[in-house]
Amino acid sequence: MMRPAPLLAALALLAACAPTGTQPETRSPAAILRLDRMKDMDARRDWTALAATDPGACSGPNDAVCGESQALRARGCRMLAEAATSAATKRPQLDCAVEAGRAALAASAATPPAERDAWREALAWSLFQRRQIQPRAALCPDNAALRQEADALGGALPDARFLAASARLSDVVEGCGAPAAACTNLSEARRLLTPAPAGNAPWTALAAAVASESRSRQCR
Repeated sequence: MMRPAPLLAALALLAACAPTGTQPETRSPAAILRLDRMKDMDARRDWTALAATDPGACSGPNDAVCGESQALRARGCRMLAEAATSAATKRPQLDCAVEAGRAALAASAATPPAERDAWREALAWSLFQRRQIQPRAALCPDNAALRQEADALGGALPDARFLAASARLSDVVEGCGAPAAACTNLSEARRLLTPAPAGNAPWTALAAAVASESRSRQCR
């Protein structure tokens, strides 16, 4: 049966708009309004309200509105964690920062690379801070995730080398990595920490810990 020309044209238009393997970016009025509110919370440094605003699951890798909303929520949670005075109150905020940070990156395919790198660095710092207060059984998974995110940054941001070196040292001293790779990890950590920025006490302390561990294991 012959289809009328207008129907054929409509079918052709639908075919042209069909999904090609990636999810469309969500730009619903509600999502945009929520993002605007979250930006205002961020500007006012209302970390409690920002952390409490859950954008929900993003629709896919190109959902830039949701990704930015998740990145803002991660920032709110991270700031609350930094203000917390005990591990018990810090931990849930860091859990939130890690969860939201991962959701932001998962929806960041359409995000400018510099902004995506900033989100990844923030996630890496959240993992670093959570690793510091983790029980032994959960420490190594966080360290592996920290190493992955820091290595993905490469030399894109100043703190990436510090975080990557810290993960390698923990692989050795916490037994997270293979024992046979200890000297390789320490050698990579020394390389990542060179050159050292002037006047950076945490960097100097980490470099000293790497050097001490290298000597104790007689690594070249």
